[in-house]
Amino acid sequence: MNSNKIQTEVLTDNFAKWDYLYSLLPEEIKSPFFTSQYYESYLEIEKGAIECFCCYLNEENFLFYPYLRRDINSLGYDLPDKFYDIAGAYGYNGPIGKVSEPDFVKYFNASLKNYLQQSNVVTEFVRYCPIINNRIFHTYTNQIDVLDNIYIDLSKGIEDVWNNSFEAKVRNIYRKAEKYNLITHIYKGEEIILEYIDLFYNIYINTMERNCAEQYYFFDKSFFINIIDKMDESILICITYLENLPISSELVLIGPRIAYGFLWGNLKEYYSYNANTFQKWKLIKYLFNKGIEKYSLGGSISRNDNIYKFKKSFAKNCINPFYIGIYVHQPDIYEIIQSQWEEKYPDAATKYANKIQGYRQLV
Repeated sequence: MNSNKIQTEVLTDNFAKWDYLYSLLPEEIKSPFFTSQYYESYLEIEKGAIECFCCYLNEENFLFYPYLRRDINSLGYDLPDKFYDIAGAYGYNGPIGKVSEPDFVKYFNASLKNYLQQSNVVTEFVRYCPIINNRIFHTYTNQIDVLDNIYIDLSKGIEDVWNNSFEAKVRNIYRKAEKYNLITHIYKGEEIILEYIDLFYNIYINTMERNCAEQYYFFDKSFFINIIDKMDESILICITYLENLPISSELVLIGPRIAYGFLWGNLKEYYSYNANTFQKWKLIKYLFNKGIEKYSLGGSISRNDNIYKFKKSFAKNCINPFYIGIYVHQPDIYEIIQSQWEEKYPDAATKYANKIQGYRQLV
């Protein structure tokens, strides 16, 4: 491999090159999480600047890595210069691309690491996508298996999902739910009007409040309006009604072959109607008919909690490990930040001690 022919760029405003590289990805790994449109939408709720680090040799050897570059000094730390950290937008992130030359990945990582260190980036945090396993492109980070990721394999046919992927209790619960005359509507692209966004959002926020979720998960409604506006054909909103009352909803991101259950919720007072299970099966059949081969349900905060058990009941044999990646590029500066954080915000420092970018939590 002639490294002199490799084009290395850091994109910060004109994302035409990013969009072009995304278009070159194989259909089976394309994911909305790695698009410029998703990052532009997410920037509305997270302060920072979008960057996309790219290395390109040819259409068979390229990698790109979108992330948010965030200022650390503005958090109130006394530092000798301007310093930053980087993290991907909510969901899955990290480098993605296509590689046939063995040395290309090595070149990409050396170039990326050098750029981040020279740019005063202190820490890096990544959530790799378990289905496409893009962590193989990121070789210098410390990669930690933190949870399981559950997905439904639709490639073997819808009958296989019903008979072999589902646990028996899922089939039984669905049959019971049918008796309540529930109706599930699935809206895509221009079909998603503000009324449906409001219905989804109200159910989602109700669920987050009920579960005492961290503030991080309380997305502003404008975020959903933005991603639907910028990514309309990659978004589904699924709403299940009891008579005319919406009681369960899910927002799904879809690529050519993979769908991702993004955010969802349900109304507690209607648990007994099993709308979640009813809705899931309707959505699975819809995705299968659209040519989707894998439907990612995500994971949970524990391998033993009820959310994890619920998801696993739909895909008893389809589990991938979920890895995060962490790296400290400036150890001396990181030590200064950690020391000031622990002194100024001892409660937060104790609560988030195991998070590499915990210093962003000030309360």
